[in-house]
Order: sequence, then C-alpha cells, then structure tokens
Amino acid sequence: MKKLFIAALLFVGIVSFAQDVNQKSTRDQREKLTPEQRNEKHLQKLTSDLSLDKKQQEQVKQLLAERSAKAEKFKDSRKDSKTKPTDAEREAFKKQMKAEKEATDAKMKAILNADQYTKWTALKKEHKGDHKGHGDHKTPQERDQAHLQKLTTDLNLSAAQQKQVGELLSDRSTKMAMLKKSRGDAKPTDAEKKAMKKQMEEDHKAYDVKMKSILNADQYKKWTAIQKEHKDKMKDHRKDKM
Repeated sequence: MKKLFIAALLFVGIVSFAQDVNQKSTRDQREKLTPEQRNEKHLQKLTSDLSLDKKQQEQVKQLLAERSAKAEKFKDSRKDSKTKPTDAEREAFKKQMKAEKEATDAKMKAILNADQYTKWTALKKEHKGDHKGHGDHKTPQERDQAHLQKLTTDLNLSAAQQKQVGELLSDRSTKMAMLKKSRGDAKPTDAEKKAMKKQMEEDHKAYDVKMKSILNADQYKKWTAIQKEHKDKMKDHRKDKM
C-alpha cells in the first residue's frame, strides 16, 4: 500500500487528473477497452508516429494481435494457479519474455524501413523510461534534469523558460520528498488518504497554472497533450498487467 501511495504522489504534476464527471466518464470508458480495442489504439498511434503504409499496418496489426493472445493466455494460466511460482519458474518465465521480446523486435525490423525502425526503437526506449522513472537509482535532481531536457526538446523552451521550469520541477520534488518523509512507514488512514488526494489535486492545479504562465499558447497546448498521452500509456500499461 505504501509503495502504491508514494508512486501516486510522485506521479502528481506529470499527468493530469480528471476534474469533472464528463472526464471521469471518458476515463472509465478508456479503462474498459478490450485487448482488440487497445491494439487498435496502439496501431493508430504507430501508424501516426511511423507513417505506416497500408501493408505495414496489416502486418503490425497481426503482430499486435499475436502478442495480445499470448499475454491473455498467460494471464488465464496464472488465474488458475493457486501456488506462487518457484524461483526456477520465474527464471524460466524471464527467459521466455526475453525471447518473445527479441522475436517481436526482429519481426518489427522486417516490417519497417530503416528510418521507421530507428524511430520505433527510440519510442520504445522513451516508453520504458516513463515506467522506470520512479524505480531507478537517479536522485530527484537527476530526474528533474532529465525531465527538463525532454521538455526543452518537446516544447522548444527558451533559456528563460528552461530556468523557470527547472525551478518549478525542483520545487515540486522538494514538496514530494518532504511529504514522503513525513509519512514514514505509517499506513495512512482513510481520512488521511482523502486529505492527501485533495492536496495532490490542489498542488496539480497550482502546477498547471504556473506552467501555463511560463509557456506560450502553442507550448501549453502541446504540454497538456503530452500529459494526456502519458496518462493514457500508464493506464493501458496497468490494464495489460492486470
């Protein structure tokens, strides 16, 4: 519970929170996507990001379907199992996952041209970094610097904007560290969790207002789109792991 709670806190400011009923309804619909619908959504994004032609779309669609079928089969097999996997079973599964990943990579390389494949591997690395962000051994300062560099590239920040965003990220990290320290090992009560959620939402609103004042209209629009995309990725990722 504590790890999930801390992860939620660190997630504040990176992704946007739904604030009204309509947004919640959209979110609920997104969380109920079938594997086929998630694959279609993934295919649409890859088509846009990599400029896939019709033939490539069909090939990638088939590859995604095969991968989903294997994932669903594995998930069903684990549901039926009432025992924890042994160390040997976990090691065998790890090797199998590595082999599956290498096979997928080889198939994608055969489908894509050189430029598309280079971009696809870059997208995978970026996506992996999104999910490793809070599990690596970087200091808060190093993570803030990496985040600032990415925002500088994505939003074409000026030197003055970089300084302002850097200070904002640092301030946010300081607050998160203080909050984490204040919690200690104690399990939060329902009242504390409710108060914390409210505080997180207020902090996010304040963070959003400050970013809006730093960025120009086009940059702010792109920044909110990036936040939404990242949030959707995280939700799809959690859904796939269930």
